[in-house]
Amino acid sequence: MLCRKQGITMRQLAEKMQIAPESLSRAINGNPQLSTIQSIATNLNVEVADLFHSSLDPNDLTAIVVFRGKTLVTNNINSLIDFAAEIKESLQSEKITEYDINGKYHAK
Repeated sequence: MLCRKQGITMRQLAEKMQIAPESLSRAINGNPQLSTIQSIATNLNVEVADLFHSSLDPNDLTAIVVFRGKTLVTNNINSLIDFAAEIKESLQSEKITEYDINGKYHAK
């Protein structure tokens, strides 16, 4: 929809991103990496949230979470809770107990 609004094709967007059109299609229809999502937004001159905004009710959940190279893109609260639990378990297994103001984890 954003491509149509801007008068470009998906193929042209893929060219701007310097990727194959097939790769762009797989990213859009699958579980894209955050870097791909950011590249799409950058090349369309929109915010990342705008890529998801059109298909969602303002009251719906939209989440993009990246933790240590694993990315979750979801609109489902249960999958977000499950992912958060995985992160918590991972941190607890490392005995991470404190979070400082700069966003760095410190083990005790």
